[in-house]
Amino acid sequence: MNIKSTPFLHSVTDGLWDDDLLRKVVSEFPVESDRRWKGYFNDKEGKFEGGPHMFGESTRLLLEEMEALGPQLSELYGIRDLEMRTIGGGFHCIPPGGKLAIHADFNRSTDGLYRRLNMLIYLNEGWTDADGGYLELWDENTCVEKILPVFNRTVTFSTSSTSFHGHPVPLPGPRSRLSFAAYFFSPEPASDYVKDHSTVWRNG
Repeated sequence: MNIKSTPFLHSVTDGLWDDDLLRKVVSEFPVESDRRWKGYFNDKEGKFEGGPHMFGESTRLLLEEMEALGPQLSELYGIRDLEMRTIGGGFHCIPPGGKLAIHADFNRSTDGLYRRLNMLIYLNEGWTDADGGYLELWDENTCVEKILPVFNRTVTFSTSSTSFHGHPVPLPGPRSRLSFAAYFFSPEPASDYVKDHSTVWRNG
């Protein structure tokens, strides 16, 4: 993983996981009509989330492999005692027309740990520019980097009150955008920590 510093610490890594394992994870994604999904559809976002109650054997194996990267991530990002969680993560599905406005994530868990890193794995085979769904990383004023969510691409980035990101352009379709997410927490806050907050949306 090569760490970039702008607009905040992050890495984009292709081929980190076994392709066949990720295909099995895709096969475990529930259909969009499954009532176990938690849907968010409003002016800020249009997406489905699915937690551990929806995971199959291959998805749990992927989680174990992600968690095993904790010590390496601690060293790369200089964060001690990272603990992986799936709260708010797991299966993510953006259907056609869906989006996720630019935001900074909640920064504290219910048991007091500080959210420090996001890890997103994209699961879209044959995805092209025409399919859209770019992850955008922003500084205070503008988009600095756009990342196409192609199959077996992993994006890891530091989370703080100013790590603004999202994919604000509605997905054109006809395909849905699939990803798997897990987050790493630490007993220690980031150096720029000010206060606890929930999701912070840009421009309101």
